[in-house]
Amino acid sequence: MRRALTEREIQVLTLIANGFTQAEAAQQLGLTERAAANASDRARMRLGALTAPHAVFLATQAGILKRRRGRPSGPPRQPLTARQAQVLAAAADGAPLAVVARRIDSTPQQVSARLSEGYLRLGVTHLPRGQRRTAAVNTARKRGLIPAVDTAKEPA
Repeated sequence: MRRALTEREIQVLTLIANGFTQAEAAQQLGLTERAAANASDRARMRLGALTAPHAVFLATQAGILKRRRGRPSGPPRQPLTARQAQVLAAAADGAPLAVVARRIDSTPQQVSARLSEGYLRLGVTHLPRGQRRTAAVNTARKRGLIPAVDTAKEPA
């Protein structure tokens, strides 16, 4: 039988549900990264989850975590890292990953990873895949995280 989660495990899962990494959750809660990772691991084991996101899903289904409607409760998401902002700005025109990767001297896999991380931080992962980039660009521009107009391009 699965045991109930501790308050610390619930705190860590709540932050993960809101788009924080384990390192960011540790910082928010004043813990070491190892302590946050241990709390996440214990919660996964108690819930029978395979991953931390799976644990969030199972905890929500079990009523341990509240369902998110609109803006999730909890601390505000962290802003984008400099690299995530650079990648999102370079991808703002909807170019394929390979083109964006060439623009910023990276690989398509790294571009995809940074975009996915940015989507989490900007809270657009609930949208269909085809709408995430546009929503992330719009959100980042509204928050002043990327330039309003792509100044990197020069007219041809």
